[in-house]
This record gives sequence, C-alpha cells and structure tokens, in this order.
Amino acid sequence: MTQLQTTPPRRQARLGLLSVFGLVLLLTGVVAAGWIGGYFKPREKVALITWNQDPFWDLVIQGARDAASRYDLDLAVIRSTPDEPAQSQHVRDLLASGVKCIAISPNNPSSQAALLQEVVDKSALITFDSDAPIPMRRGFIGTDNYQAGQVCADEVRAALPDGGEVLISVGSVAMNNGRDRRQGLIDSLLDRHRTPDQAVDAVDADLKGGKYTVAATVLDGGDTAKATAAVADAIKAHPNTKCIVGLFSYSAPAVVKAVEQAGKKDQIKVIGFDELDETQAGIESGSIYSSVLQDQYRCGYETVTLMSDVLRGAGESAPSGVRTIHLRTWVLKADNIADMRADKMVHQPGAKNAG
Repeated sequence: MTQLQTTPPRRQARLGLLSVFGLVLLLTGVVAAGWIGGYFKPREKVALITWNQDPFWDLVIQGARDAASRYDLDLAVIRSTPDEPAQSQHVRDLLASGVKCIAISPNNPSSQAALLQEVVDKSALITFDSDAPIPMRRGFIGTDNYQAGQVCADEVRAALPDGGEVLISVGSVAMNNGRDRRQGLIDSLLDRHRTPDQAVDAVDADLKGGKYTVAATVLDGGDTAKATAAVADAIKAHPNTKCIVGLFSYSAPAVVKAVEQAGKKDQIKVIGFDELDETQAGIESGSIYSSVLQDQYRCGYETVTLMSDVLRGAGESAPSGVRTIHLRTWVLKADNIADMRADKMVHQPGAKNAG
C-alpha cells in the first residue's frame, strides 16, 4: 500500500509565514508604485464661484463637473447671491480651507481687487464669464463681451431697420461683462470707432446717433423682479421706445413682462441673451425677437481644464501667465430654433441640468 507524503507541521507553518510575508511585500510594492504614480494621492481641491443663482449656470456647472471628473479634481461649486459682500465671504472661506485654485465671475472687480489679489498670493485665480484686471490671474474664460454687444447691435438693426429709441436692461455695469456688452452695443449702433483707452459711456449719458438713440440704461443688480419694475418705469419715461436689449440671461424674460404690462407687445422688439427656457418660449411665441447665445458648457469645462493645467504647472502659456480663451457666440431666432435644438446647440426646454 502506497503511503501519502505529508508536510511536517513546522514546515507547513514556515511556508505559511513565507506566503503571508510575500503577499505583504507584493501589496507594499503595489501601494508604493501607486503612491509614486499619484494614484493614491488626495485629489486637489478647487472651487468655482458664480455671481448669482440664475439657471444660466446650470450648463456652466455641468461642463465644470465633467472636466473635474476627467482631471480628478475635487471641485466645490458655490452659487453666490448677487451681492459683493456675500461673494467675497465665499472667497475668504475658501482661502481659509486651503483650496488650491479659485475660479470666479467677480461681482464687483473694483471693490474686490484687494481680495482677488490675496487669492493670487495664496492660491491661484481664474476668472470666467466676467473678467477682472488682476495682473497675475492665471486666465479668463468666457465670451468676448464687447464683440457680443456688437452682435446685439446687429440684431437691433435687423429688428428695427428704420431706427428709433432703444433701451438697455442689464444687471450691472460694474461687472466687466455687463459693461463691455453695453459698450459694444452702443458703439456699434452709433457707428463709433473706439480706442482701447477710451472711457465707457456713463449710464445717464445722452447717446444719439444717426438712426438710433440709446434712451436709457436700466440697472437691476441681478434682481429679476426689480428688472421688470425698472424697465416698466423706463417705458413710461420713454414712450417712443421701439426696442429693448436685455444683456443678462434673465433680462429678456423680465423685459417681456414689463412690455406686456405696458400693453406694447406689438410696438417694442425684445432682444436677449442666452437660452433660458423662458427665452426660448418667448422666441417661439414672438415676444422675443432673438437672443445672443454663449457657449455655457464649454465655459465651465475650459475653466476647470485651466485649473488642472495650473496645478500641473502647464498654465504659463502666455508671457504674463494670463491665458485668455474667448468662446463663440451665435444667435437664436424663430427660424432656426428647431434646427439648433436638433443639433444640440441649445438645450431642450425642461431638460434637467447640473445644479
């Protein structure tokens, strides 16, 4: 009879210990390789701060989060209220938490200059949607707002070929985007050639051209109810108004309400900005003539992409360290809205976007 060979108990124990030791060495090597390769490093913390809580930001935030996932960044998104103290406090809180990079659409770049410089000194600063003249910021991503104002002027000429009085509705001219859109619109309507160092027109300036007059600029501070009330008052003060241009995303729907309250739906053309559901509905119903659109998704995506570049040391493409990415604009009208939805150049109304 053949006897089975067995391993002595002591040898079995030694083999077991060697196996465990080998497994520990293997796991240690894997962890060390992963650490060296960056796989187990904590994700870098970055933040994006809006200037208000408008639905405009939904697509921007969706793009930002998609880029943060791609580049493995820990992204905090803060929808600020439209007042400088609140937004500035968000910045201070983020600096205290050790965030590596902050992207912001500044509520008031003049009054926030010192705080934004502190971001540059302690972290890294990127502006998006609206810029700020902080020398060492790492970049600006957004629309060429002066050029976008000129596109608005082209729409005024198309809607009002014989000329007439125009009102402007905008949240703020302290913000660079509102200031530059307004100035591009005015300069184009009045057939001006502006030099870079030329001062912008005061809100209460008398602005008359050959065919068009900018009768008033109505400011609302990001408050949609205030926008409607202020535009309604401006229509009463300027009864010959033929066209109203709303320069922020919520502006056109707010203007439409004021025009309807004044009973002048058939007398006043409305031109807007961006692609809110209410704006698209207004274009389909005829209460809004057209709207100038921005690439909101790409604004968020490119902002976070630049954050990643900065954190990897790849953000110094320009001699000053400031990278400017101007995004495209296009115009939404009744005759192209269906095609633009089909081509996904505008979102489908009611579609749920990232918050």
